[in-house]
Amino acid sequence: MLAGFIVSFEGNELGTFWPLYAGKNVIGRKDAMEGLDIEIDHPTTSSRHAVITATARPGKLTLEDPGSTNGTYLSGERLPNNQPRDLRDGDAVRFGGYSCTVKVI
Repeated sequence: MLAGFIVSFEGNELGTFWPLYAGKNVIGRKDAMEGLDIEIDHPTTSSRHAVITATARPGKLTLEDPGSTNGTYLSGERLPNNQPRDLRDGDAVRFGGYSCTVKVI
């Protein structure tokens, strides 16, 4: 079940978006490993960079960094490893140097 999206305008003025489905959404560098739900084509994104866990109805998202090299940031603050944080609609998230916005539905 669809719970939200992440949207980015990095490198594409029309924007790129990825759906977030109920359960774990594993984010990592494009073509770096098997089993990624969201593949980001950016050199500062780790092979397994972050996990967004989503529940639908009501939509709730949490963000966790399992130990990425260049960090995961929520509203400019680097997340400590393995400590999930709640996400809200419109939150700014950065995977290394790749910026996104969270949309909760």
